Amino acid sequence: MPTPRLAIRQFTWLLLAPAVLVGCGRGPEYKAEPDKAAAVIEAALSAWKEGKSCDDLRKLSPPIHVADERWNGGATITSYTIGEGKPFGPSTRFEVTLEGPPPIGTKKATYTVSTQPAISIALGD
Repeated sequence: MPTPRLAIRQFTWLLLAPAVLVGCGRGPEYKAEPDKAAAVIEAALSAWKEGKSCDDLRKLSPPIHVADERWNGGATITSYTIGEGKPFGPSTRFEVTLEGPPPIGTKKATYTVSTQPAISIALGD
């Protein structure tokens, strides 16, 4: 027969185990920040229009990571129009119209902007 002290320990573990297990393995829950994301996409597209590269944005503090094969490939833009941002999980999506010399021409693109844990922009079209 267990001693009262042992019974209390077992009961305590029985109560604490679910709380400990529920907390294991879960990272922080990030939420979309549309205003911040809008400022990020505006700054990035402005930099592209000014002739800056994705590498230039990675050197900023905090860095902006851009995944766009056209930009990385050397394409240039002369103008852009950013549509309203829409929350997409922990990110914000923007419909953008890009204009520039070939291969860009006039193209619609969808960009997904994340502001946490790192700032990133990904082409999604």
